[in-house]
Amino acid sequence: MVSPKLFVAGQLLVFWPVWGWYVRRMLDGSDEPWGVLALVTVLLLLCKRGRWAVPSRVAIISSCLVMIVYTVGYDRLPDLIRAILAVLALAFILGSMCYQRMLHASLAGLLLVSLPLIASLQFYGGYPIRLLTAFISAQLLNLFGLEVIPRGTLLYWMGEVIAVDAPCAGIKMLWTGLYLNFTLALWRNLTLLTTWVCTSMTMMAVFVGNVVRATVLFFTESGIVEAPPIAHQAIGLLVFSLIVIWILTIHRYQPGAKPCVTG
Repeated sequence: MVSPKLFVAGQLLVFWPVWGWYVRRMLDGSDEPWGVLALVTVLLLLCKRGRWAVPSRVAIISSCLVMIVYTVGYDRLPDLIRAILAVLALAFILGSMCYQRMLHASLAGLLLVSLPLIASLQFYGGYPIRLLTAFISAQLLNLFGLEVIPRGTLLYWMGEVIAVDAPCAGIKMLWTGLYLNFTLALWRNLTLLTTWVCTSMTMMAVFVGNVVRATVLFFTESGIVEAPPIAHQAIGLLVFSLIVIWILTIHRYQPGAKPCVTG
């Protein structure tokens, strides 16, 4: 019988161009190297699983189908999409071997956030998120009696212009929230449905927290409330701390959770 770990070794060999791109992307300064933390987390949790089982036939077929898509589209797919396909193929095999599931959602999620995603998320998702954040923030400020007019990612008030800039998109906060969420879900071996619920609530919490941060910062940035320069970072840290508490709370009360580390 072929050793289960040889399945993983074979996939690592097949996807060697992806790993080369991964290392270059982490070292060339084009993206945040935070993904290394998620990758190390995956490795530590998998190493503590103990004995690995032979992957199921369904997992092997699913992984092979992903590999076929990767191979056929290799010349036309962007590097990041190739990397996403590579980690999904690995997730099918590792989920079956270590957790006896065809696809372990939190394992796949943690592998996905281990990729250099932040710059791409900022480029493609940053502006739409800022646009929506500015609009909702303006509506909230109007409830406080301030006649704030949103125009794109700018907030106009009494001749003042307050910008909802790139950091206000909350992409880094989203990455950190998802990392914590998937780590807890993998540690507790949560089911697909429970992981989906926790992930959805995490993303909602990050977005709501981001809107709250932008709304509160309007008062300091516009001069309505006098605050020292450090207030900007302090408000962001406070909001993120509340998001972390929320993520820990929703995981604490999920039914059917159980530790997955066997030693």
